[in-house]
Amino acid sequence: MTSIASLNDLPNEFMVELSGSMIISLEGEQADSYLHGQITVNINKLDKVTARHFAHCDNKGKTWATGYVTRHASKLLLLTNADAGNQSLAQLNKYGVFSKVDIVDDTPCYNAYFISSDAAKNSNTQTLLCELFGIDELEKLFGSSQSKASTLQKVESEQGVIFTANTSREGFVLILIKDAIDRFEENIGAHSLPCFSHTVFDAIQIESVHPMLDSEAIGEYVPQMINVQALNGIDFDKGCYMGQEVVARTRFLGKNKRAAYSFKLKGHVSVKPGDSLEKQLGDNWRVAGKVIKVAALESETWFIAVLNNDTTSEDLHRLADNNAITCYPNSLPYSIEQQASNIVKKRR
Repeated sequence: MTSIASLNDLPNEFMVELSGSMIISLEGEQADSYLHGQITVNINKLDKVTARHFAHCDNKGKTWATGYVTRHASKLLLLTNADAGNQSLAQLNKYGVFSKVDIVDDTPCYNAYFISSDAAKNSNTQTLLCELFGIDELEKLFGSSQSKASTLQKVESEQGVIFTANTSREGFVLILIKDAIDRFEENIGAHSLPCFSHTVFDAIQIESVHPMLDSEAIGEYVPQMINVQALNGIDFDKGCYMGQEVVARTRFLGKNKRAAYSFKLKGHVSVKPGDSLEKQLGDNWRVAGKVIKVAALESETWFIAVLNNDTTSEDLHRLADNNAITCYPNSLPYSIEQQASNIVKKRR
């Protein structure tokens, strides 16, 4: 894998192998109805040309996992990071024994990648992708600009799925079956496309303020505390699912006072999930929140932390265990405010 000092050093054309990901598949007669009752998005309305952000919660509304959900052939696929995936898989199987559904870690049967838009649209790579997915031209399918968070456009074939990633660095998430992997990687190698480690994608997701949960943060936060609603990852008007009562009450009663924010530090800094952040208030410092995900590059460290949702980019913070390291949160790339729901109108 090619190393990199900072995200600003990324070339226009690059790829990341998502080796730290986990792919959970659900298949069977009741796969749709079962998963619909487990995660925060409406699986009954998940079509074959769309992917969605999702959260999987416990019965108290605390998040076990976040990631992408999409369809491939007869399967529903959940793409998440390994820590969260292991927790989510165990819980899905715990309750899935009562449904006609097979729930497995399907990571051995797939490989996942992030490929930049420029790389995907390079004539050589585009030709291969169009062959793999049976389409004429990626540009015609996905358009010239990045999709909005609410519409992760997708196409699938027997070889896998590809969908737009609404990240700060424009690109696509690609999930391929084993039979297609060698052909894809051979093409990438033949044209010397730079390939980076999963840490680079983690940094891109943190820059985009896409929440991911390592072990220290699993089961700690309601989805709105980590901005899942801002990525269209919660359907508040769907039926019941695990934690739905708490998630709905948090929204409709206005009880959520937390949100996720990204930070960038110069240098390769020692910071880890679970570390505390302090916020400056006059001459004093007060505990503000905790780190949930870190991505350390050679000369740049990205992390995401859960803080008060009125935090601004002018609020100075520091690491509680290393108070020489001070930093300001980046501005959010999206709104965390929510419009009124139909449910509210019906109750009046």
